[in-house]
Amino acid sequence: MAQQQPLRVVVEHRKSRSGCGAVLLTMVLIGLAIKYWYVSIGILVLVVALAAIASQQQKEKAREQARLRPGPRDPWLNEVAVALAELGFHETARNTGSKLGGVPLEGDINLRAEHLAVYVNLFSDIEQVRHAELGLRANPTTRAAIAAGRSVIKPDGRVLYVANADGTAVDDFRLDEVMRTVGKIALPPPLPLPAGAKPSGDALEQLGRLGHLRDTGVLTPAEFEAKKAELLRRV
Repeated sequence: MAQQQPLRVVVEHRKSRSGCGAVLLTMVLIGLAIKYWYVSIGILVLVVALAAIASQQQKEKAREQARLRPGPRDPWLNEVAVALAELGFHETARNTGSKLGGVPLEGDINLRAEHLAVYVNLFSDIEQVRHAELGLRANPTTRAAIAAGRSVIKPDGRVLYVANADGTAVDDFRLDEVMRTVGKIALPPPLPLPAGAKPSGDALEQLGRLGHLRDTGVLTPAEFEAKKAELLRRV
């Protein structure tokens, strides 16, 4: 039987000219862009404008998602938003953070009407409201705004109201109207504490905070003594 000869396959490679074509096309486009520069500038401006619009839309979407951040107190916050809408306030944000003045929040909603912004903050108990108020007043910027009348902080049960005015004094009548309206809405029961969480800080820690606020001028000596006596009565 004759021995079969192996087959040889020869593949001929031809030099690709696609690279030359791309270079030639690029040169032609550059030439046209230079010759018709006024058209090129118009196209460039249009592309930049479209990119800016797309970026702005993404930012607006992100802000909207942050504004509508869900939380466990949304049913109550919805009632607050509807009730205050009748007074001319519109919601700007809700559930903006987990703490206020260093104290855990159950929920919060920010509303605005003309030059007045009101923040309605819900806590689990009155004690936490007191601590949150003291924490806010301990901030030098907040103290300066309160002294100038541009900010007002008012507690009411488990709710702490913070009002800020744009360049003017806070309208106390308007704020009281907001507080009366919200006060008519039934408060939800306090949320259960997370596993391992502790209630408000111990008496010594709270007394130390009060002493610091007195030393920094946030509390007068008389206010310090009154709050200290109230604290000791609960021990």
